[in-house]
Amino acid sequence: MNLNSYYKKFEPFTYKTLSDLEKKIKSLNLDIPISSEVEILQQRIKLENRFIPNRLAIQPMEGADSLEDGSPSELTFRRYERFAKGGAGLIWFEATAINNDSRTTNHQLMLTEDNKNFFKKLVSQTRDWSNQSLKELGFKEPILLILQLNHSGKYSSKGKKDSSVIISDEELEELEDIWVRKAMLAREIGFDGVDIKACHGYLISDLLASRIHESSKYQGKPLKNRTRFLINMITKLKKEINQTSDFFITTRLGVYDGVPYPNGFGVQTRENEVFPASIDISEPLHLITELYILGVRLINITAGNPHQKPHITRPYDIPIKGEEHPTEHPLYGVSRIINLATTIKKKVPEDMVVIGSGYSYLRQYAGHIASGLIHEKKIDICGFGRMAFANPNFPKQIFQDGIINKKETCITCSRCAEIKRKGQSTGCFIRDPLYKERY
Repeated sequence: MNLNSYYKKFEPFTYKTLSDLEKKIKSLNLDIPISSEVEILQQRIKLENRFIPNRLAIQPMEGADSLEDGSPSELTFRRYERFAKGGAGLIWFEATAINNDSRTTNHQLMLTEDNKNFFKKLVSQTRDWSNQSLKELGFKEPILLILQLNHSGKYSSKGKKDSSVIISDEELEELEDIWVRKAMLAREIGFDGVDIKACHGYLISDLLASRIHESSKYQGKPLKNRTRFLINMITKLKKEINQTSDFFITTRLGVYDGVPYPNGFGVQTRENEVFPASIDISEPLHLITELYILGVRLINITAGNPHQKPHITRPYDIPIKGEEHPTEHPLYGVSRIINLATTIKKKVPEDMVVIGSGYSYLRQYAGHIASGLIHEKKIDICGFGRMAFANPNFPKQIFQDGIINKKETCITCSRCAEIKRKGQSTGCFIRDPLYKERY
């Protein structure tokens, strides 16, 4: 099925039973597998020389609650304690700035030599909380903790001051080395791996789509130019670490942003298309092949730019205040992001662990779709973002009860994203008493 040609009118989530959801998926002719048996989500999975204890992950969700120097605050510790006690096998820590210029606000986490001990404490406590929860649930392997390192590009404080500034090749060369140093610092303080963030319209995501600046060795029509920055960093980082190290290098990669050619990534080279552009993931697949050759064995797949068209990244029932509903059914959006990840999984070598996104919209039935994907070997791990804000115990509920508690699910109201855009600390304003009282 050509996902780009199949649109249906927007409808909210009204499915009373799993059967109701399955009927709607079939009526829309979408490829979203469902399994009533969720035990498979408790299977471990091999990643190089270790195992991830189960098939559920917490995706990177910014709380915008750091101290001004970038250190984790009490709210940050609270959030990761809630994530850790839920029983997911992997926690992917939120976007953490590599320097002050790359922060979106002065309440985005930032890792520095000066505050590394605060991060070390956060990592240590999260590991302890997680491993205790995993042990209680019967898992033998320990938690995997990944830190997402990011430069916000045009969304950074520097970028907001003058959005007309195009970053120079000299600046990019300097950032390569800064990024590598911060990755090594992440290793020093106890993370199991580092994500070089390449999605959602931030710096690397922009470079991957930047065909029009022909004078830059990091931009222009040739794909080797647009991937050079990411490839250079991973190459440098691989040289810094021992090849037998347990420290994993990965990326959360936006394989489709929907922006029409010549500016989009993962889109067909057609002139005069409108948003969302037709999908062509040949360039993302080429990049992933290069990453595999460099030794990358874990990749997290996402899509879209939530700053521009958030429904591509996270289908919802209620848009951010001031925005409109998309012209597509939310299940179409779910199917798109699921199928992008499953297509990648089908094409990459078997030992590349692929994490998928976009499941929170499915509410209490999300575990059934996750298990359907795992049963059919279409994905390796299912990652949840908004659901973890609303109900950090969703993995435990799936493992113990076979279904997520519908009274505790994310209802995709977009409030968490709306408040974050305003630069305020964020969480779930429907389910979390702390944020219900605060706002």
